[in-house]
Amino acid sequence: MIARADAHRTPPRTAPVPVPDGPPVPDATLLGAAVHAIRAGDRAATAPRKPEPAAAGTGAGDLPRTSPAETLATVQAAALTNTAVWIGYVNADGAASQRVIAPVRVEGGFVTAYDHTADEVRTYPLHRITGVAELADDAPADA
Repeated sequence: MIARADAHRTPPRTAPVPVPDGPPVPDATLLGAAVHAIRAGDRAATAPRKPEPAAAGTGAGDLPRTSPAETLATVQAAALTNTAVWIGYVNADGAASQRVIAPVRVEGGFVTAYDHTADEVRTYPLHRITGVAELADDAPADA
C-alpha cells in the first residue's frame, strides 16, 4: 500500500536508445539464395513427374517408395488384416534397409510390428519409413 500520492514503487522508465544505422538490412545474397531455394521447391512440388519404369518396389533390391498418406493407410490396413508388408526404412544414422514386418499397432506416429528380418517385435517411427509394398505371399519366405 502506498501512503502518499506522489510516491512511486519503481523509477520511471527511460526511453530506449535509438539504433544509429536503422533497422537491420538482410544480406542480398542470402535473401536471394533463400528465395531461389523456395522457388525450386515449389517447382519440384508442382512439376509433372516422369513415369517410373517399374512399379515401386518391383525391381530386385529396390526399396519401396510411397507417399506418407499411402504409407500410413497401407500399414493401418495391414495391422487390421494381420498381414505382412515390405517396408523401406532409414535408421537414425541414415542407413537404408528393407524389412518385412507384420504390423500389430499403429498409433502416435509409430508402428509396432513383428519384424521378420530381425525375428523380434520392434517399433518404427512412421517418418522413417520411406515406403510400403504389399507382399505377394503373406507368409515371409523362410530358408
